[in-house]
Amino acid sequence: MDIQLTPQQQQALDTQAERPPRVIDPRTNATYILVPETDYETMRELLDEERRQQAIHAVALRNAIGRMNEEP
Repeated sequence: MDIQLTPQQQQALDTQAERPPRVIDPRTNATYILVPETDYETMRELLDEERRQQAIHAVALRNAIGRMNEEP
């Protein structure tokens, strides 16, 4: 779901010194950080790669432990 900024919100973002800008949901007090989509996609790819590397490492470690427990 895309949310279009109002002109007032756009002006507030343009004049905000803090980067990346943060917005607060008044119902929940949750804070959200607004980042450009290209930056988000880059971060997501990095996190996905990190998770893949962790999974590969975990499998390799289990395999190594399994080989250590084998009878010679």
